[in-house]
Formats: sequence, C-alpha cells, structure tokens
Amino acid sequence: MQKIDGSRLYQGGFPFLSRGPASGRSAGRSLRTRLLRLLLPLVVLILLVSGYVGYQVSCQYIDIALDRNVRVQTRAVAHNVSAFLEKCRKDLLYIAQDAGSPAEMRKFLARKVAAGDSGLRELTYLSPDADGHTLLVVEGGEVFQVPAEKLTGVQPDPFGAFETGAGLAPGEVLLTPVCYSEYPSPSPSNASRRVAAHVLRLITPVDPDGDGRPGYMILGVDVRFVRNILSLYNSPRSPLWAYPRSDEVRFTYVFDPEGWMLFQSEDPDRENLPLSTYLPRAGMDGTLGRPELDVAFRPNAGNADYWQAVAAIRDDQAGLLHVHSERMGGTKTYAMAYAPVHFSPVPGGPRQVYWGLVFMDRSKLTLAAGFKHLDALFVITLAAIALMWIGIYFATRIVTRPIVRLSEMVGEFRSTGRMRRIDLRPAGYETSLLTGAINGMIDIISQQAEDLRLRERSLRGYTMKERANIDAEPAPEGPGLDIIPEIVGSGPKVARFKSDILKAAQADVDVLIIGETGTGKQLAAEAVHTHSTRAAKPIISINCGALDENLLLDTLFGHVKGAFTDSRADRKGAFVEAHGGTLFLDEIQAASPKVQQALLRAIAERKVKPLGSDKEIEVDVRLIAATNADLPALIREGRFREDLYFRLKVITVYSPPLREHPESIPALTRHYLRQVELMVGRRDLGVSRGAMEKLRGYHWPGNIRELVNAITRAAVMAESDVIQAADIRLEQEAAAEAEDGALAQAEEAVFVLDGLDDPAPAPADEAPRAARDPEPEPRPKAPERAPAQPREAVSRLNERQRRAYPEILRRGEISRQAYQDLVGGGLPARTAIYDLQDMVKKGLLVKTGRGPATRYLAGG
Repeated sequence: MQKIDGSRLYQGGFPFLSRGPASGRSAGRSLRTRLLRLLLPLVVLILLVSGYVGYQVSCQYIDIALDRNVRVQTRAVAHNVSAFLEKCRKDLLYIAQDAGSPAEMRKFLARKVAAGDSGLRELTYLSPDADGHTLLVVEGGEVFQVPAEKLTGVQPDPFGAFETGAGLAPGEVLLTPVCYSEYPSPSPSNASRRVAAHVLRLITPVDPDGDGRPGYMILGVDVRFVRNILSLYNSPRSPLWAYPRSDEVRFTYVFDPEGWMLFQSEDPDRENLPLSTYLPRAGMDGTLGRPELDVAFRPNAGNADYWQAVAAIRDDQAGLLHVHSERMGGTKTYAMAYAPVHFSPVPGGPRQVYWGLVFMDRSKLTLAAGFKHLDALFVITLAAIALMWIGIYFATRIVTRPIVRLSEMVGEFRSTGRMRRIDLRPAGYETSLLTGAINGMIDIISQQAEDLRLRERSLRGYTMKERANIDAEPAPEGPGLDIIPEIVGSGPKVARFKSDILKAAQADVDVLIIGETGTGKQLAAEAVHTHSTRAAKPIISINCGALDENLLLDTLFGHVKGAFTDSRADRKGAFVEAHGGTLFLDEIQAASPKVQQALLRAIAERKVKPLGSDKEIEVDVRLIAATNADLPALIREGRFREDLYFRLKVITVYSPPLREHPESIPALTRHYLRQVELMVGRRDLGVSRGAMEKLRGYHWPGNIRELVNAITRAAVMAESDVIQAADIRLEQEAAAEAEDGALAQAEEAVFVLDGLDDPAPAPADEAPRAARDPEPEPRPKAPERAPAQPREAVSRLNERQRRAYPEILRRGEISRQAYQDLVGGGLPARTAIYDLQDMVKKGLLVKTGRGPATRYLAGG
C-alpha cells in the first residue's frame, strides 16, 4: 500500500478533496453573480433616492425644532432679566418708605445680602438738606457706610440725581444706563483703595418730611449679576435645559436701543469675570468703548443683520434671523434670536424697551443628523444587500446543496484539525460514491497520522532518556574569573558574584555576605580569604546561630585560667587565633544584643579582652560576616544594632539564589556528580536529558544545598549510570504525593459513604474480589437510581459543574487538581471531589484509577 504523508495533508487543507466541490460552487457563483448584477444597482438606487428625500425632510423639521428652542431660550432669558429689574424696582419702592433712616436702610440691605441677593451693590438716600445723606455699599458680602465727608469722592456724582430725577412723580422709578461707579474704600485699614463696579442705578423721589422738598433714593445693581443670568441660561444648569447639546460656541449678549453691545454671557462658574463683548463683535467692524463702559461695541451700518434686530427691538418686537457667515466658529449658518427686555417705571404702567437681548445658536445638529442618516442608510443598504443575497443563495443552493454540504464537512477538518468519517444523508448516486471515496481516504490518513504520533511520542521518550552532555565547560565570563574554581557556575549572575569576591579580596576591609540559605556564603568567605593578602594566615569560621550567648562570647574572645568554674587553662578565642588572618562569622543575625555590643567594640578598636583578664590584646583580623536575613528589617524591629550593621557593611557581596542562574545547573550537576562518585563508589555517572530538564525547571527553594541532596539521592537510588527523571525526587514532589495520598483516601471515603445510600447490596462473592482488585467493580443500581439522560443530568448540575462540564467534554478527561484549577476561586479539594463524584453518579463522567492517578473520563 502506498504511504501518504498525513502531516502534509493536514497542513495543506486536503486540496485533493476540494477540487470537486469547487467546480459546483463555481456554477452556483455564476448564477448568483448574474442575479446580483441585475438587482443590486436597482436596490441601491431606490435606497439612495429615498434616503435623500428623508434627509431633506428630517433636516427641515430639525431646523423648525431648533428655531423654536432658540426662540423659547431667548424669550425666557429676556423675561427673567425683565423680572429681575421689576424686582429691583419693587425693592427700591419698599425701602423708600424708610427713607432718611440709615439703620433701616442698613438692615434692609443686610437682609438682602444674607438672603443671597448678590446683585445689590449700593443704596443711597440723598436728603434735600445739606446734610443727612446716607450711602451704603456692599463689598465682600458685608454692608459698609461711606462717611458723609467722602461722598464727594463717589463717581459718578450721586447728587446728579437731583437733576436726573427732576420731574419724577412719587412712586415713579427711573432706570439709568450702565455706568462705572467708584467708591472710597469702606475699610479704615485701607482708606486709599477705591471700590469700582459697573452698575445700573434705579432712582425714585421721596419726601420723608412731607414738606414738598423731595429727596431721592438710589438703588445700585451690579451689572455682572444680570450677566450671570445670561450665563446660567446658556449652561447645563439652565432651568430650560432639556437635552445635551453639541460643543458648539453659543452665547447671549445685551445691547441698548442705540445699538451698543454692552456685555455677553460667560462661564457660569466664574461669576466675578469682568464684562466683555469679544464673542458678539468677532468679525465685525465698528466702534469699541464708550466713557462709562470700555467694552461696549457699536457695529458699523454694514452689519445689516444686527441692525435689523436693533430696529425690531426698538419697535418692541422679537424674532429670529438665519445668518449665513463663515467668520464665526467655522459654521456657515447659525440662528440669531432676539427679544426685548422691558422695564415699567410705574407699577402697573406701560412697559418700556430698556435693552435688547440676542441669543446666538451655532448648532451642527443638522450636520450630525445627516451623518447619522448616512450611517443608517449605509446599514439599511447592507441589510438589503444581505437579505437579497440570502434569498438568491437559498434559491440557488437547492441544486448544489449535497456537493456544498460535502465540501463544508471536508473544510471543517482544516479548522478543527480533527478528521472523522463523513455521515451524509443519501442525496444521489454520484454523491454517495464521492462520500465513500472520501471516507476511505480519511481512514487511511487517520491511521497514518496516528502512527506518526505514536512514533514521535516514542522517539521523544527515548530521546529524553539519553545521556545529556554536561561535560562541556563554559568559558569564564570575565577577566580573572577562572582563578576561583571553588565557585562553580556560569552566567552573568555567577560572573558578577566572582567579580565581587575578587574585588573584596583585593581590599583589606571587612565584608558582609548576604544571601539565602544554601547559596554558598561559606565558599564565598573562603574565596575572599584565599585570594587576599592574608591567604597565608588562618581563617577561623564561627556559626553564631549554633552557640548560646555565653559560649559564643567565650568562643570569640576566650578566657584566662580561673575566670569561671572549670576554667583550668587559658583559651585564646577566635579573634586571637585568627590574628593576621580572617574571622568568618556565619548567621550574624543570630547574635544576641550582648554579643553584638562586644563585637562592635572589638571591630571598632581591634582589641579584645578575654574573660577574667584585665589586659586588652590587639588583634589584626579581617572580619567577614554572613547572613540570610534582612538586616535592615531586623534593625527596624530593634533586634540588630544599626551601628554594627554599618561597621560590617564596608563591602557587600550578594550570593545569588540558584533560581536566578539556572544556567549554572549543568555545571553544578557535573561538579557534584564527580563528588558523589567518590562517595558511592561508582564511576562515569551522568544524567539524562529528561532529568536535566527536570532540574532546570525546578525553582530550588533550598538552592545549591537542595540540588546537592537531590543529586546525591538520585545517584544512590539510580539503577544505571544514567540518572533518569524518575530517579530525581524533589521536595515539593514528595509533599504533593503525600497530599494526593491523603486526598485519595478522602475520595475513597466519599465513594464508600456514597455507596451506603444504595439500597441494592453487592453479591456475596464480589466482596473478596473487591478486596483483591484495586479497581472495584461497578455496583448494580436500583431501578429508581438509574442514570438520567445526559440533557436531564446536565440540567441538575450546580453552577460550578455547569461551567466546568463543557471544558471537561472538550479535554476528554480531568483530574481533581485540574478541576480545582478550572473552577478557580480557591475551591477546596473535598468540594472538588464531591462535584466529580456527583457527575459520576449522574452518568456524565467515569472514574478510573486510584490515588494520585485518579482520572474522570467524559462521556459516561
């Protein structure tokens, strides 16, 4: 039989199966293409015409709605400003009844300010006599009275009211144009400062004495308060706010009947901004500034739209103009709505036009609606084309349905990567022949692919058992590093470690070696001594953690004969014994405070006093200390002296953990294998590739010491000269096996307890066999406990099981640990066992194996 390359067939997408169906599809596409060419342009044309007409109609009604909104906005603002002026007139007439009483005037003004009426600026009473005048000013939320002698410093002169208000009838109020008022400072501490503001003055005559000689009450209103009304209605906090608007520039401004633009709306959150007119006068020519208002602007006669609005305001008319321009905000068309602001001098009298108010609405809503309309038209067009194509597809696929279905089933092999026999309903003699031929080919390819997989798996298993090449010695990664053979390893971490050792050896200063347990701190200390100028002298090693306080002091400093009971001879101590050489103190963090104090003095003075002696002995010792603890943290906790830490930390050498230089594992393995050979009496020991991968993949919490133990244990237990991966027993593997053994016992307990609920007892002859067989035979189920149908059983699963079951079906099998990882959330092992056993009872899974080898197969 001819061999077929199954892997090439998988990668190529089965081209030999696609030629036949492609021919049928070509004929189908030809028919569909002709229908699409005929119907598609007609459908698109109809949609475009209807979309254009709909767009024009929608834009027309959007413009009408926008115009109405602008008119309502403008009239509402004008009405609110008129209402404010009317309220000011009423306030003036109210306080005019107490004219001549400064206390009542102050009380009135203070109450207004306390009530939040921030628009009032001044309140003045001008007496017909030479004295008795009162001028109250609001500044910073407080009411101040201007002394009578400073009234002449007020600008404009308030006494002009006698001339301005001449002829006013009692109860009649005169509203003056905007003026710029200045007052002497009300604060005695800053008398030279002047307070200024743009105000509107309301004047009314009063006759408190009833002698026919009228005085005048004047109420000054801050124009910025009126401006803030405009700003409020032009913001999202407006009482008329109904829906979000686009971010176009919109503003409101006020002008007088003479055509002077006075002020514009601003940001409502910045109430104290000065008056301005930069937005309405943008792009216009005219006159800027007048004596009382430097920001006032009067456009030239060439601005026809503006003067048309001014003329309408003079006639007490409101309206709206559509202005076409490209100079403002880049918008070609915007709405200019205007409305008059009224004031009634006499209660119930005729209203007079005091100001005009214009609202400029620059909206791109119609443009946005046009884009949305195009989006909708695009979607509708695509939907129409899709529906038309679906109709044509179903009309044309009747002829090609069997061949197309066969081609689709073959095409699924490429997307899923799995081959299975095609099960196609009979659709004709030719289709049945083609289906049989394809199924025969699939059987051959599947068998060939399975053989390839088995061979690859076998080859990999054999390769992983081959001896790994660990004899190649890596080149030292730095100058001089090859002279430290006692430090085994490679890579940048080890290279820096060796370099630090050489640098520390060249300087005759104390050294602090830090690193985790088992990283070779003792070797590093010996290497520093060996490569230093003190190499000819001894190196004394003391483990501070292995001795108690008194014994450690005696070991370090010695004693003289008779210093204590049983001291029958002198003892030099480690400092004296290491004279001229090196003293290595391991686990320095374990030293008690008393020992730390003694060490600090000895290091600082290089003198020691043996116990019981009155004479100090000078010593020439280089001190090397090592620790696996975080000394700065111990210092913060008060368990280690900070001054001793800095005495020791002249040069610091970091001993890296093994997980930071896994590239050293082959060299370390080779080195310690040679040592183990001498211990166990074996020769030419090696490790397999699989064992080396296992060593490289472990994180080694015990560092090199744990690696040495693992290699030694494997060399002793290995049955051949090549250590296999199974021979290497790591600490975490042993812990995991112990845990799995306990969980396996728990699974068996759950299984036994679950069996107690079964009313059908096992046959008597089954019991002995169950005791001998590690895999118990399935027990018969009572009729009422028969497994449910899969769909019904799935519906009775809990939420965890329902989420995990599709993934279990996809994998084909699952273990207890894999189920815990799949569900997540720290699921306890007993809960995972219960869920899996429950699915076994429902017939959705089948349990195989025992202990750590327990698996749950999908399919029931």
